[in-house]
Amino acid sequence: MDVERMKALLEGAARLRRPSRERTLFDIGARGYFENPTTDLLAFFLDPEAEHGFGNAVLSALLDSLPEALQPAACERYLTRPPVREWVTSRHQRIDLVLESDRWVLAVEHKVYHGLHNDFAHYGEDIALRLSGQDSRQVLCVVLSPGGQAPSSPGWLGLGYPDFLRRLRSAAGSLYEQHGESKWLLFLREFVIHLENLTMTDTLTDAQEQFALEHLGEIEALTKAKNDALVSLRLRLQEGLNTRLDDLGLPITSWQENWPVGPALRFVPHGWQGYSSVVIYLEPQIPKQVWVQTYIDRRNGDLAELAGKGIDCNQFDEHKVGRSVYNFYHGFSSMDWDAVEEAVASYLRAIMAMEQGWQREQLEEVQGD
Repeated sequence: MDVERMKALLEGAARLRRPSRERTLFDIGARGYFENPTTDLLAFFLDPEAEHGFGNAVLSALLDSLPEALQPAACERYLTRPPVREWVTSRHQRIDLVLESDRWVLAVEHKVYHGLHNDFAHYGEDIALRLSGQDSRQVLCVVLSPGGQAPSSPGWLGLGYPDFLRRLRSAAGSLYEQHGESKWLLFLREFVIHLENLTMTDTLTDAQEQFALEHLGEIEALTKAKNDALVSLRLRLQEGLNTRLDDLGLPITSWQENWPVGPALRFVPHGWQGYSSVVIYLEPQIPKQVWVQTYIDRRNGDLAELAGKGIDCNQFDEHKVGRSVYNFYHGFSSMDWDAVEEAVASYLRAIMAMEQGWQREQLEEVQGD
């Protein structure tokens, strides 16, 4: 495959790339998705009398997601009591969320990763019998989920996240104009993004599937070209490093690691023990961005001692202190491989100079065993 055909294929594939997910407080402070806490938050924002001060803005966004003929009138969008979580049926089963007005009742089952296996027929009958009563309130039963699937039981509707969240985003914009910045508005925004992220599946869309099937051979050729290029680059750099460091009398070895964020090429002196090494990481999301990450075993001393041994943290773009290693980052905005090779050689030379004493002792112990 020639370069021009590679470019054309990549341009076509780029149009199908999904946007990256924005991390939220829920991603940072929680351990994945839990249905009950998420429904608790939903109940809080749906309550017009709750301390967030949003009135019925979130409730109206949910009600506007119903089929138009079933939507309560604007003057009926209030609750006579706070949302009820885990409403218990006569058979001691639980409905995720029940909202009550004196004109209508809305039962909500919240599904993200679980299938539609509940006794929905019993849920609907029990709600109608026990809550509608003699006042003949309208009873609405919905399943809220990313895909908007409805159960087969009569009287149940499916509401999808995309429509609800689109209305909720609009409501949040209006709330910002009315209230300005507030912690509750920040939490609502984070909650909306959190729910949006749940709808971003890793499955192929129809367009992605069709594109991949139509270009199977070319994609395979492009993948092989990528893998061959990484091997060629690694071996070429390894050869150059051995030439630059020939005076030290110890060869450099290398291998490729496939990190979750992209390919990484690791270089170490042959037979070296400990945690020190130098890694070249290619940034997949930023064209031509290259990072040289130098790992220094913490047994070499503190940052001040390292500076005296040729590894000064102030000369790097960033550094982190780990449990066993220091990690120093040197970024290159272009694939200038001569400059990258020179930097890697410099860091490897510093590593070998500072560690040669105790590394030789360890090597002799290994060889003696």
